[in-house]
Amino acid sequence: NQGINGNTSLRYSEFREGSFDFQTSQQNHRSQGPREFALQEQLVDEASDDFDTLAVKADVIILNFPVQLSIQFLKRLASLPLKQDVLISDSGSTKKEIMDSAIALFADKPIRFIGGHPMAGSHKTGVIASDALLFENAYYILTPAPNTQTKDIEELKLILSHTHAKFIELTADEHDAMTAVTSHFPHVVASALVHDVEDFSKQMPFTKNLAAGGFRDMTRIAESSPEMWSEILMSNAKNVVSQIDQFTAQLHVVKNLIKEKQPDKLWEFFDQARELRSQMPIHKGAMANFYDLFISIPDRSDVIHEILNYLSGHELSIVNIKINETRIDINGVLQITFKTVNDLETAEDLIKTHTSYDVYK
Repeated sequence: NQGINGNTSLRYSEFREGSFDFQTSQQNHRSQGPREFALQEQLVDEASDDFDTLAVKADVIILNFPVQLSIQFLKRLASLPLKQDVLISDSGSTKKEIMDSAIALFADKPIRFIGGHPMAGSHKTGVIASDALLFENAYYILTPAPNTQTKDIEELKLILSHTHAKFIELTADEHDAMTAVTSHFPHVVASALVHDVEDFSKQMPFTKNLAAGGFRDMTRIAESSPEMWSEILMSNAKNVVSQIDQFTAQLHVVKNLIKEKQPDKLWEFFDQARELRSQMPIHKGAMANFYDLFISIPDRSDVIHEILNYLSGHELSIVNIKINETRIDINGVLQITFKTVNDLETAEDLIKTHTSYDVYK
């Protein structure tokens, strides 16, 4: 809530994706719940659905919409008598279309636009699902326009500093190319794998019962919003298609190694991938949004309840609970994920104090 001078008023304007009409927006009925919640929790000082009135008062405007809807709002902002040198940003998942639109729309106006993309999120939506730690230690990409000055970037970083994110500057082309590889294309692969199992299950229905372990981990993201990902792929089509072509070529290489019965080459393929994966920053927690604690637990029905009972009453930020191994003849591995390292260390101490289970991070 604090801006450059520590007392900037934060105003909240709520619109729903796909239902916004600039001419009749004030007549549309909208739920008061999110606005009342934001005011009650002192997340904002004002809440309104009158976009124009708030926009012309603002020193800083951050659009939190899908790409195409953000572009609509940029067009609207370009038609309004905004404050001199107002700072505008967004949080879109792709940057090229937004940056091209902003540069063209604000070319002759005293408006500063810097693209933004916080690389973290949740399947929950709306201000009621707000989380102060959501972006902590996550990369927050900033995309300057050609006329962006260093002081503009520093001003936006200061405004966003309470997120505790790691700020990285990339051009729109760099951002879209990199996210195509690490985010957009993996969603295509995950969904394709789900379709593949569904198709095969028509021949052998029991197949779905075996879809655990690696399949579960590789396809988790296939449960994401189809509306969001359809738009993301369309707004980054060239890069995603390029990744599909490159991945197809990789599959053909492996296919030929199998057909030609070259086990040594296949071993090299898997070994190289294993080594590369172990060296990637994701493995070492460069973006340590969450902190994992692993507990070796016996195969007993009440053991998870036992562990959670030791942690109750300490207001720990548990993000996820997962059993990594369940076999009759060996202990299971319970993985508990926390939002902060302090909560992880508190949980570790509690479990070691009350049990003799092996605990490791």
